[in-house]
Amino acid sequence: MTVTRHTFCRVCEATCGLEVDVEDNRVVAIRPDKQHVVSKGYSCVKGIHFDQVQNSPDRITQPMKRIGSRWEPIGWEQAIAEIGARIKAIRDRDGGDAIAHLVGSAGGANVLAPLFRNAFYKALGSRALFGTGTCDTTNKFRVCEDMYGSPFQLAYPDVDRTEFLAVLGANPAVSGNTLYHLPHAVQRLKDITRRGGRVVFINPRRIETAQAGEHVFIRPDTDVFLLAAWCNALINSGSVDEVAIARHMKHYAALKEAVAGWTAERQAAVTGIDVDTFNSLVESHRRANGAGLYMATGVNQGRSGTHCFWLLECINAISGNLDRAGGMLMGKGIIDMAGEVKKAGEVTLKTVRPDGMPSVVGLMPSGMLAPDIEEGRVKAMIVEASNPLLACSNPDGRLDRAFGTLELLVCIDLFRNEVGNLAHYILPAPTFLERAEIPYALQSFMGCTPVPFMIYSDAVVEPPPGVRHEWWIYSRIAEATGVTMFGKRWLAALLKLNTRLAYSSRAWLRKLSLTPEKMLDGMLKKAGLPSAKTMAGEHPHGILLPENRGGNYLGTPRVITDDGLVDLAPAAYLEGLQQKLETLHAEELAQRDAFKLIGKREIKRINTASANVPRLVKDVSNYAYINPSDAAELGVVNGDRVGVRSAFGAIEVPVRLSDEMMRRTVAIPQCWGHKDADGLAHAQKHPGVNSNYLAGDGRGNIEPLSGMSHLSGIVVEIARA
Repeated sequence: MTVTRHTFCRVCEATCGLEVDVEDNRVVAIRPDKQHVVSKGYSCVKGIHFDQVQNSPDRITQPMKRIGSRWEPIGWEQAIAEIGARIKAIRDRDGGDAIAHLVGSAGGANVLAPLFRNAFYKALGSRALFGTGTCDTTNKFRVCEDMYGSPFQLAYPDVDRTEFLAVLGANPAVSGNTLYHLPHAVQRLKDITRRGGRVVFINPRRIETAQAGEHVFIRPDTDVFLLAAWCNALINSGSVDEVAIARHMKHYAALKEAVAGWTAERQAAVTGIDVDTFNSLVESHRRANGAGLYMATGVNQGRSGTHCFWLLECINAISGNLDRAGGMLMGKGIIDMAGEVKKAGEVTLKTVRPDGMPSVVGLMPSGMLAPDIEEGRVKAMIVEASNPLLACSNPDGRLDRAFGTLELLVCIDLFRNEVGNLAHYILPAPTFLERAEIPYALQSFMGCTPVPFMIYSDAVVEPPPGVRHEWWIYSRIAEATGVTMFGKRWLAALLKLNTRLAYSSRAWLRKLSLTPEKMLDGMLKKAGLPSAKTMAGEHPHGILLPENRGGNYLGTPRVITDDGLVDLAPAAYLEGLQQKLETLHAEELAQRDAFKLIGKREIKRINTASANVPRLVKDVSNYAYINPSDAAELGVVNGDRVGVRSAFGAIEVPVRLSDEMMRRTVAIPQCWGHKDADGLAHAQKHPGVNSNYLAGDGRGNIEPLSGMSHLSGIVVEIARA
């Protein structure tokens, strides 16, 4: 008998509603949920083909141990005991920081796992937490902490009321939106132009989302000059909200001085955006009754990602569009995460590394992983829901070699991927269809959504008997290691009891355990929302929450800087800024004829998550996309192989010609390179090449304010192979 259940996708922040058909605890079909309160029948192909992940024959469904080059299934008790003993020995010998952790983007869709992961590492005394966030987003968290008092206060564009929106380095038609919830993005953005507004996409490639508005080419990694000139133009034209600045902001004079001298002409010399186009953009922004600038991964990954986001936020703030209907809104989640962290005295921006590199929202720079392992600072690692060998900077395979030297490597994942091949143990976790959940922490706890809503979903199917939830895994490893999670022995004793009850062979004992469903139920009730049972039974498509119309942030206790004012010019950003900008400007002028590498999102893939889905991945390789005029000069045509070389490594990849590409720009989709992935049968037959072999690591290739790796705008040479 087929049963239809309602849930929501957790592949990205869009969290679109889904209908799932289940027969005998097996997913047989997935469709968009037409009754979902926000997505209303929209879902991208990744969500509706997740059944091929769920039912994949390659999936790991019991703990695995590597013995030499052979993999053997083992029981959970043996796995936990052996891992715990090895972690304890390394900690006793080398200290807690010798045991590291790395979590991938999928970890952000798991609301409960971070609570137990962080508690375990805190109990170990380890601060060596890494994450792929330092490949794409930690610059935003750093800026929000410095300007607003918390990394967990992220403004988002009020797309349903705005009159002008400029989007830099993002392609939501393909990959959703970074750090805010906007399903069916193209339709929502087209609506802006239909009601007489203007939407402009500023990108080195004419992206798929440009169908929703206009497109303007920009030379890769030059956005900082565009934004500095934009900010200066607003100030010089008097297009700033002096009342809001005086009441709610500080250090305006320092910001004004920092951008002085950056003109339309100076930015044009390196960005490729001519003066008339620049002036048109600024004028549309200035005249709009509600406007916003938004940027994402393509800009974040440059050499000036933090300065770019700071300037962008300053433009939104001084123009009077921050906390304004039609402008940029500051969401409020079901739990005030920013306030709770501040109240607890937690410091999220730390400098705990001996090299002085920052830890932002608890994440150390992934670009320091290989050096840390090679120099003996990291001896053991747990990698959760990630494939860092493909996702992180990996110059000429350096990270592969470093991971191969670890004394202990544990992967918590669905599959044995490339990093899993190097692991000593693989511990199987549930898919998102096998666990109860509320949406991404960003949406649930920060309210980053133009249409506020909440949804709760029970598990759609039960996980295989050998699979365990992450909260259980960390609790059991902590017990085996001999450390006390959450700092309380009585609580550790309850956790120990709870892990036994949760997977007891007796149903009545399982009912006594504190399940994820009960934990999430507590969160919903604390927020004054219906219980999990009520949400699942009476509101399976979600419920709408009160509309955010702005005017509820500035001048309120929600601005949690020490003085309640938005800081327009944090001191760390001004230090050496002019010299940096002048140096980069001179470099750009000298490199105008050089090729620059950017990434490229693909609708059928997100990072490495969809690589093993036969219905989605048909090509045997990714491609190097270049402009036809550049191809003619190189003497190559579609399908020819080219060698792409940077200062850090070299790859060979087939080429595709596209007039979507700006001259002297090459786009290569990231997170390919599966030739050694014998645990991913389909991906191995469609391997492609790892473009992050061209990216550098170590201090010289990390943006020092945020710990972000330089992954976009890399200078490369291209030649026919």
